[in-house]
Amino acid sequence: MQAVEGTPCLQFPLPPVPVINPYLGTMEYCYPIIPLPMHDPDPLPIPGVIYPVWKSNLVPAFAQIWKLISQGGRWFASIDTEFPGTIYKSDIGRLHDPRYKYMMMKENVNDTNIIQLGLTLADLHQNIYTWEFNFSDFDIDRDRQAEDSIQLLKGQGIDFWRNKEDGIPSDEFARMCREVGLLENRLVELTWVGFQISSDLGYFTKILTGQKLPDDFEEYKKAERIYFGDRVCDVKDMMNSFPTLKGGLNNVAEKLGIARVAGKSHQAGSDSLLTYLTFIKLSSM
Repeated sequence: MQAVEGTPCLQFPLPPVPVINPYLGTMEYCYPIIPLPMHDPDPLPIPGVIYPVWKSNLVPAFAQIWKLISQGGRWFASIDTEFPGTIYKSDIGRLHDPRYKYMMMKENVNDTNIIQLGLTLADLHQNIYTWEFNFSDFDIDRDRQAEDSIQLLKGQGIDFWRNKEDGIPSDEFARMCREVGLLENRLVELTWVGFQISSDLGYFTKILTGQKLPDDFEEYKKAERIYFGDRVCDVKDMMNSFPTLKGGLNNVAEKLGIARVAGKSHQAGSDSLLTYLTFIKLSSM
């Protein structure tokens, strides 16, 4: 497996023209672009490849997603987020209380900005497709952060300068999610999967609403169900049925004999893929 960038294009200094996006059904004003080479500019993604997504190739990435989920059927969507660390530490002894757990997640999500979101889509035939969305929301020079987490992400290859310059504004990502029908089970039956998924869904919901998460736990759960439905699986919770499985994603995957076949830990695309493979393994045990 490998990571690939978008197809290079030639752009001419012509005035913008109205274009109907054939995949999304929306009217867009853009400069005439000729893809190189001359073929379908948004081909189906190759299974097993992690596609880095930036502002420049956001529309083609979502066109690929639309081509897949518009086929219908049942799909799995595994997600992972990278963010600048945990600002507020939880009292471990109180994490059994869902409202306390939500309060701590909310405070951390509201006071920090997302860096990456990894999305792995898989059908029932185990065709697996992965994208890694890089956001421009986080400003390393101004925004709140945990220094140890920033150093860890730098060591794993996160380029904060490139995210700031070339990353995706989260409101554009939210609009594309809605337009292609990724949310609310509009086109396909989706089961959402994550490892300690509450924070992932928290950042995702914050992006989709364009607002901070609400104080009221029930209000948040209502919004979460609207966007993601009732089929949400947390690999961390699944581990409770296997007393010998402890620790984080890397440790669990290693104990189960699952290799990280692409990317590095703490890269959202790679972690979303490893999370899905771990989920499948646990589901079969």
